[in-house]
Amino acid sequence: MKKYFILLLLFLVSPIFAQGVERVLTLQDCTKLALNINQDILIANEAVAYAEQRVTEAKSLYFPKLDLNFNISRFSNDVETLINSHYLPATILLPYGNRDYFYSTKLALWQPIYNGGRTGATNKLAKINYEKAKTNLEIKKNEIVTQVKIQFYKNIALKEKIKIYKDYLSKKPNASLQEQLDILEHQYELEILELLSLIGLELDTVIDIEGSIEVEKLELELQQCILWAYQFRPEIKTTQYQESMDNIGVNLITMEKLPTVMLGASYDWLGDDQENWERDWYVSLNINLPLFEGGAVFSRLKQKKIQARQATIERAKIEDRIKLEVRKAFSEYNFWYNKLLKIEESKAKGIEQDILKADIKYNYIKSLTELLKVMGKQ
Repeated sequence: MKKYFILLLLFLVSPIFAQGVERVLTLQDCTKLALNINQDILIANEAVAYAEQRVTEAKSLYFPKLDLNFNISRFSNDVETLINSHYLPATILLPYGNRDYFYSTKLALWQPIYNGGRTGATNKLAKINYEKAKTNLEIKKNEIVTQVKIQFYKNIALKEKIKIYKDYLSKKPNASLQEQLDILEHQYELEILELLSLIGLELDTVIDIEGSIEVEKLELELQQCILWAYQFRPEIKTTQYQESMDNIGVNLITMEKLPTVMLGASYDWLGDDQENWERDWYVSLNINLPLFEGGAVFSRLKQKKIQARQATIERAKIEDRIKLEVRKAFSEYNFWYNKLLKIEESKAKGIEQDILKADIKYNYIKSLTELLKVMGKQ
């Protein structure tokens, strides 16, 4: 009995080993893999991580700036000299005279007190940009998941048609049917490569897919679908975020005309080889009021206002595009569902009828997937 069981087991698994299948994937497996390793989604994930760091950077504007500088110089000056460079965190004062070495240490602190609200606006802008990046990631995920589903069902439909041809050929050999079967099998191999590319697996991975096309009629109305799309489509959120960002940009430029108030403090240690040491300190309140920049601020303000108007127009354009997409997808879904009902009620038989039914089932599930995508309800 054990011998027969082993033989039966070998018989069942031998087709898999013969084909060298490495993985058998369901639709759920394919979507999970795509969400984890698809390159477009990985790029969008990095954009979210980048935007998150911009939020952290913007928060740092609330904190004081603290610098500690050490300097050693050898010089001969007729007058006092300032060493001032953008490479140095602080300005160095070298006294007049001839010194072998001059040492200085400077501890400086500056805290913004008032800048017209620019710090708060910059933080708000960074947070909105972060939310926009997350929404773009959601858009990319929806797009990839839809493509994976359609490609998966396309391969399932090809497998069903291949099985139909093989069943008919097993009963009666036919050269014409065999030729069509060869073409289908070649097409199936090409479509598997497309699926592997969408998922993100290596193209030389040998896989098989497992699943079926389930027919389910959804009770939907066109206006309800459009309302759902306006509610759930992430593209709507993206335009809202862009409008907010442009409005904040307008406010930021307006704030450039306001004064900036800074509170600063510094403590210096100065000395030389003769151990002549000095200690200096100061506390400073600095107020800067921009008066004239040749009209650059007003020009930038007009540019930002133009961008804000563009974002408003873009939002209306996207809403119209979404309405068109929903109408077309809804019509396509109803068309193929009615076709499917009609062919299932048909009494006609034969390979052509079976192939036609497989094609209609695929177009039905494709149209349903597209409809769910344009509604934002994947």
